[in-house]
Amino acid sequence: MGFVFRPCLSTTGIGSLPLADSMEAVSFLLEADLSIPFWPQLPKRCFGEEMIPQYSKGVPGVRIDAERRTVSLDVGRGYSELEEFYQRFLEDDPALFPLTSDVAAGLHAFVSMAQTRKWAVVKGHTVGPVTLCTSIYDENDRPLFAEPDLRDAVVKSIVRQVQWQIGRLKPFASERVLIFVDEPVLAAFGSSTYIYLSEEAVQAMLGEVFAAITEAGGITGIHVCGNSDWGVIVRSGVQVINFDAYQYGSSISLYSDDVRALFDRGGSIAWGIVPTTAALKKETAETLAQQLELCFAALIRKGFAPELVRERALITPSCGTGSLSPLETKRVFDLLREVRDLALAKGK
Repeated sequence: MGFVFRPCLSTTGIGSLPLADSMEAVSFLLEADLSIPFWPQLPKRCFGEEMIPQYSKGVPGVRIDAERRTVSLDVGRGYSELEEFYQRFLEDDPALFPLTSDVAAGLHAFVSMAQTRKWAVVKGHTVGPVTLCTSIYDENDRPLFAEPDLRDAVVKSIVRQVQWQIGRLKPFASERVLIFVDEPVLAAFGSSTYIYLSEEAVQAMLGEVFAAITEAGGITGIHVCGNSDWGVIVRSGVQVINFDAYQYGSSISLYSDDVRALFDRGGSIAWGIVPTTAALKKETAETLAQQLELCFAALIRKGFAPELVRERALITPSCGTGSLSPLETKRVFDLLREVRDLALAKGK
């Protein structure tokens, strides 16, 4: 077993906030009493802050039209730009692949406002290569995924971006930087829509990004906002699995052998127990803490030690809060803190 991540019911968030002002967003997060703070994505600030355009800058052939709010692929231009892209990549300098302030204002504001503060772990995030490659289409409605050379460029662009991001966040983490790779498409893995996605291709793409995070001294995480084939996810080698535990909490116990393999290699589960849907109105910290305990109990019934399940647990919202109102977002993070406190008290 290598590095063991023991979050012990720590809290963190997913990514997006419904604010346009980066300083206001970071101030909100710094006051939210998160165990593991993160920098905010701000999709309401501009189109470039949305998940797909935010990480598409510089990918060969990808064209971002902020006015029309589209991201598209020009295959011919993509291949003509490949040589210059690989020359840049082979310089092995993450500074050539920055997340600039025009598309990641929250990251730059976090670095500015956190100043000399330190936490054990700080969280960053990136769009996943599978999601990016299946969300951008050419003029013939063919996904970027269908072009192997351009697909490889996407993976390598994300590799350099996460290396750069870890470098920016390291000064604030006394232990490690946690990077969540956001892969919403994997909630539909195996469906007819993505029948062309093989486990082999998914593992190869994710594996390259995870290797880069690990080599840079980070902790690898994956966020799937829904249910998925957790065996495929675990076999990717990731250290932290984050999912919508509010709706699908018991589903992961169906993959007990895979969860055991995850724990055996020092991994953890990030339980997205606080809903970011209309269900937020009816829940309380007490009802959510009870639901979290039921999630834990489902694993314990499969033979997992209660203390191990709690030691390897993070608590998060079920997804980002970018589509909520500021008041609803405050409630999400208030509930997150209260659920953590109840869970910690329960474990004593």
